[in-house]
Amino acid sequence: MSAGVTARSLSVRIAGKEILHGLNVSVAPGRRTAIIGPNGAGKTTLLRALSGLNARYTGEILLGGKELGSYAEKELARVRAILPQERGAAQGLTVGQLVSYGRFSHRSVFQARDGADDRAAVAWAMETAHVDAFAEREVHTLSGGERQRVYLAMALSQRPRLLLLDEPTTYLDVAHQLRVMEIITNLNRDSGITILMVLHDMAHAMQYADDIILVRDGAVAATGTPAEVLTEERIADVFGVHVELLRASGGTRIPVPLALVGE
Repeated sequence: MSAGVTARSLSVRIAGKEILHGLNVSVAPGRRTAIIGPNGAGKTTLLRALSGLNARYTGEILLGGKELGSYAEKELARVRAILPQERGAAQGLTVGQLVSYGRFSHRSVFQARDGADDRAAVAWAMETAHVDAFAEREVHTLSGGERQRVYLAMALSQRPRLLLLDEPTTYLDVAHQLRVMEIITNLNRDSGITILMVLHDMAHAMQYADDIILVRDGAVAATGTPAEVLTEERIADVFGVHVELLRASGGTRIPVPLALVGE
């Protein structure tokens, strides 16, 4: 079962500065939605607010039709999972141990060890993220792309209805970028989990998102399908770059940068 999230008149202030200005956004259940925009536009701030990691907001956020602030911590963790850019070190932990941490919200106070449901969820998450072959290896011995998939597996072991990802392909080589994006696509297709992701790569947004939220200067510049939002004219206006949109063999449009606007 998937869960959507809606924000109405959402504003966020950080260190006395308003970063988001009265946003209205809706993420449909069962869809893949990408948040994109120039550097400093407020993309990560929006994702963190919608995930419940930033409680300093005004307006209304509804997750699965319920006010976000009314969720208890463990209840929230059973509905949504987040893969942030910055993560704590996993020194000395094996892949299996780290992934099992995602089951914390499903354990009772008196549960000393994983139950059958926990073990099944961890096994499914590791298989889905293609890290089951690394189960006994220590996380710090893996490559960057392998570690990214391990942290993704930890989020998946929560069995969330909504998965939020903050630039999941950053610092990865092309092969690992494609593997991560294909895992996300298959997860949405096969399990129906709602996907909300901040993407830096416009081509990835065009290829892997059903819907786009385009953010500029802390406000929503446009929403809709990639074809509706990412036109050559709007890309030039928002990103300051002239592009030509070429159609790849599979029908996906690919932006080719031509020149900076004004040069």
